[in-house]
Amino acid sequence: MRIVLDMDTGVDDAIATVLAMNSPEFEIEAVTTVAGNAPVVQCTRNSLLITELIEPWNPPPVAHGACEPLVHPLIIAPEVHGHDGLGGLLDTLPTPHHAADTRPAVELLAAIPHDGPDDVTLIATGPLTNLAVALRIDPTAMAAYRRIVIMGGAFDVPGNTGPVAEFNFYVDPEAASEILASGLDITIIPLDVTTSMALTRTALESLVQSGGRTDIPAPARPGRNLAAILYRALDYYMDFQKDQSGLDGGFMHDPLAVAVALFPSIITTKPASIEILTNGPERGRSLVHSPVDGRTVNIAVGLDESTFHQILEERVLSPVWA
Repeated sequence: MRIVLDMDTGVDDAIATVLAMNSPEFEIEAVTTVAGNAPVVQCTRNSLLITELIEPWNPPPVAHGACEPLVHPLIIAPEVHGHDGLGGLLDTLPTPHHAADTRPAVELLAAIPHDGPDDVTLIATGPLTNLAVALRIDPTAMAAYRRIVIMGGAFDVPGNTGPVAEFNFYVDPEAASEILASGLDITIIPLDVTTSMALTRTALESLVQSGGRTDIPAPARPGRNLAAILYRALDYYMDFQKDQSGLDGGFMHDPLAVAVALFPSIITTKPASIEILTNGPERGRSLVHSPVDGRTVNIAVGLDESTFHQILEERVLSPVWA
């Protein structure tokens, strides 16, 4: 399966990237970045670094995307992901050897060649700014994607950006509204399912210890140690969650979107049309309505948690830390 990743590369996006690149079923055509968890320049650097740590000689192209939402000023999440998106590690991280693709993200999204109607899946784990701009510029190219899997929204659970909104939809609600009303083949992975299972610190550290990796907590070194970088980023991410809710772990929002593209049967879905509130105290809130022709998407409402955890362990945790 050929895929494109569109992401605001923070901690869980980095884990999602590892999952995608460690899945032989995928051929990653490109990674496009968007401002969200961190400013887009940091998201681009993070994607360049993570992809070449996994594939040093031939990483997928990474294209720099939208630096701000369509309408609202940019809001980032340094309390969750660090000021740089990777737990505040910027001063210790090596400089990526590869440069970003010369094409802007929206141009690259539209330029991906499609060999047939079921050819390329687009996985979006950040604000939907790039997708909305690409849809405005070239709706035919966006309609050529086999399916778009989007991490976003909160329906029957509290939001993670205020009481009712999920972060990606809150940052750029206009973009989310345009994309979800587009009639494209879309599957939504909301907080309702992503918060039903967390990667615990205990599970992470048991793998680290079983692998004999006594060097993991050390600062990331010029040796470009992927395990050290991700461990420290996850440590920051989990500290935030523990302070917020008492959970000593981190929700794997974005890796779940990748896992669903890989194994659709790990979720159950229902069709609906979605309204996104774009202003006021409930900005970013996602409301479910009955399916409407040309506006219907599929919303994940259930998750096979044990299978998802197995996917994470086999394709991310064990390869990186064991």
